[in-house]
Parts: sequence; structure tokens; C-alpha cells
Amino acid sequence: MPQIEEIGIYIKGLWLLILGDRSGFDWLDISASGVWRSFAAFLWCLPAMAVGWGAWRLFYLAQMPDGTETGLVFILKLFLVDTVIWIVPLIIIAALAKPLGYGAMLAPIVITTNWLSVPMAYAMAVPLALRLVLPGSEGLSYLLSFILLIVNFTAIFRLVKTIASGQMLLASAISALLILLPLMLSNALPDLFGLMPVYAAVQ
Repeated sequence: MPQIEEIGIYIKGLWLLILGDRSGFDWLDISASGVWRSFAAFLWCLPAMAVGWGAWRLFYLAQMPDGTETGLVFILKLFLVDTVIWIVPLIIIAALAKPLGYGAMLAPIVITTNWLSVPMAYAMAVPLALRLVLPGSEGLSYLLSFILLIVNFTAIFRLVKTIASGQMLLASAISALLILLPLMLSNALPDLFGLMPVYAAVQ
């Protein structure tokens, strides 16, 4: 399990890559073991994810009848949704790497996007935490979430562009997959797992 100091080093490398400086690779472990090690980012993101689960639980209960239970099974479903949203897009990206000719870039893509998830998860947790502690802050929360989504999308594109050595078409295609696949899953999975409020679905 990487320690906080190591995470800081990785984030510095990510920042350099986002700025277009390929020396950022020197701050990252771009190896086969580095690929597997980067999935520890998921564990680092769990506390931030838990904030999101709490916000979703409140949203769910607010639109369900009194006495609706949201116990351990509900939380496990939220955990499973986040796990699928994290893993499935990377599996698809890996499956398409050879046909689309970016196999040599696959390891850097996986490593950088995994570690990018750490600062972004905690940043995205801020507006969700506002909803938990400040009643009536939904408008501000939605605005901050939207701004952070744009920041995340921009960071992903700039990372992939640097990894692809400026190949705009390839960078755009890979970035679209990295952005759209999680969005599609995040829209489909809550309903599939019964996490959408009945009243919200009727409306």
C-alpha cells in the first residue's frame, strides 16, 4: 500500500504531465508492477467515496417513504457500483489497445488515470460534503461538482495528449472513452442495482 509521501510524488508527476512536460514520467512507476500498484489508488479513494455514498443515501431517503431501510446491503451496492465504474472502462480501454494501436501507451494511461482519481475523488467529495452538513446548499454543490467535472475531463485529456506525444486524434479518442464510459455506467448502474428512489423514477 503506497504511503502518503509516495502519493504526493505521483501527483507531482501527474501535474507535470498535465502541463505537457514528459519529465513527469520520472515521478511515476511506469512498469508492469506499477500498473498493479496503481490500483491501490482505489483504496485511497474509499474515504472520499464514502462521502458520496452518504450524500446518495440522503438523496434516496428524501424521496422514499418513511421507514425505508438503507443498511449494509445498500452501502455494499454503492461500493459495487463505484468498483464497476472504476474497473470496466479500464478493461475496455485495454481490450481496444491493440486494435487501435496504442498498446505501448496502455500502462501509462492506466497508471496516470488511476492516480489522478485520488485528488479528484477528494475534490469531488467537497461539494457532496456540503450537501451533508449545509441544508439548502444543493445549488452551490451542483455548481462546484460541474466545475470539478470539467477540470477532471480537461486533466484526463491533457494527460492522454502528453502520453500520446501530441497525437490529437488518438488522444481525443482515448479521452472520450475514459470520460464517456464512466458517465454511461454511472447513469445506468444505480437503476440496475435498485439505488434510484422510486419517487424520483416516477417523476
